[in-house]
Amino acid sequence: MKGGLLVVLAVAAGLTGCQTLRNISEERDSRNVEFGHAWISDQMFPAEINVVGSWTSRDWGEASLSQTDRVVKGQVGDYPVDGVVSGAKVYLLASHGGRYVYSIVLEMPSPNLLIGYYSRSIPYQSSNRRHIRLDRRSNQL
Repeated sequence: MKGGLLVVLAVAAGLTGCQTLRNISEERDSRNVEFGHAWISDQMFPAEINVVGSWTSRDWGEASLSQTDRVVKGQVGDYPVDGVVSGAKVYLLASHGGRYVYSIVLEMPSPNLLIGYYSRSIPYQSSNRRHIRLDRRSNQL
């Protein structure tokens, strides 16, 4: 009888621990989204560039971006992206599984090129950035 009670207590403790971990994970995910949205909201200048189109990156693969006014949506490689154009820069958040995993800042030095940096930090931090380059597919513009 004692052994059965120990098993029940162990299972209950395990389930309680799982719920605690789930709560911590949900809170972390919520903060991730909150920080990402705050970072995007801070970018408030009117759009000076248009990034609509199909792009390609040697490191990320294919990309497709749409833009309505300042708001940008699309896909960069395997990641859905949401963001804004603020002035002459593009600010994107790349997500995976409902969580933001990369923040991206791009500039357009020519109509067929987006260059900049991405970071695993949400919001973007230049201390751990890496280069990113997107070339417009040649059949556009």
